[in-house]
Amino acid sequence: MYSLLIDTHDINLLIALYKDDEVLDKESNNTKNHASICMPIINDVLTRNNLDVHNLGELIVVIGPGSFTGVRIGATIGKMLAYTLNIPIKVITSLDMYAISNTSNTNKLVLIRDLKGSYGAYYTSDNKIIDNYFYKSTEALNEYLKDKEEYIIDNEIDLSKVKLFVNNLEVINPHKVNPIYIKEIEANKDGKRSIEPRFQ
Repeated sequence: MYSLLIDTHDINLLIALYKDDEVLDKESNNTKNHASICMPIINDVLTRNNLDVHNLGELIVVIGPGSFTGVRIGATIGKMLAYTLNIPIKVITSLDMYAISNTSNTNKLVLIRDLKGSYGAYYTSDNKIIDNYFYKSTEALNEYLKDKEEYIIDNEIDLSKVKLFVNNLEVINPHKVNPIYIKEIEANKDGKRSIEPRFQ
């Protein structure tokens, strides 16, 4: 079975093609123009493997957190393809993806940084999330980490490990594929209140 992973949560757009659990091909593009290049890159990856979208048996979409616009683009394209082709779709968060790719044997902290702070989550060594996602300003995060010894992992992606993890996830209705937006519940001007995820 051919599976396609769509990841637009970061400036580095990533498309990966799997045959069963093997990474058959991949292409990335470091750009902010995800809306105009995502479908052409998908087409390029499929074409050079003598395939088209009708050969796909599964879609995998990274739903964020990350770039507000980026995750919307990936989710929309994934929903559209799954619905029109009538094929299964699964979703994974960017934080889970980074945790899975890491082989640390200690608790680990995954951070995705933006201009004002970081999205984050703690995981056990076997990639079970310890607490909910959070967002903290850079100042608040530095204070938060003072007494913690957990290993902060690099944001690297092991596509093979991601696929094996996704194999155990449930297929979802394409209409329920939505980006994760992490927004403030209350004012966070002093950086002392945490920000909780809201699934939309």
